[in-house]
Amino acid sequence: MQVLQPLRYPRMWFGTGLFLLGLGLYVALQPSTPFIPVAINDKLLHAGSFMAFMVWFGGVFEARRAPLLVLALVGYGVLIEVLQSFTPTRQAEFMDVVADVTGVLLGWLLCTAGFARWCRTVESWFASPHP
Repeated sequence: MQVLQPLRYPRMWFGTGLFLLGLGLYVALQPSTPFIPVAINDKLLHAGSFMAFMVWFGGVFEARRAPLLVLALVGYGVLIEVLQSFTPTRQAEFMDVVADVTGVLLGWLLCTAGFARWCRTVESWFASPHP
């Protein structure tokens, strides 16, 4: 049973996505967010990040896996909040999870509108021309 889209480099895309999730977790557990030099509304940052995660993985996994991706990314957002509750400088916020869910659902909407083809499109840019 096929889980990933038929891509030239599906493991690379998946691995890069996992790296991005790891980077997101690392940043979320830092005392401050040094990677963001401008002031951005925290909830917009959550929604935008989770929208990007959903579009990323929507381009790697088959469309029929989208409901599982939604659940996995919502679980990832909840995990971040739980882990933040154990840090001395961060706190868990229910509204962060709401923003995460909003971002995931917006990402799913973008995927159904055609953004799930992003990975195949990028790969086609580097494909060798057929004679």
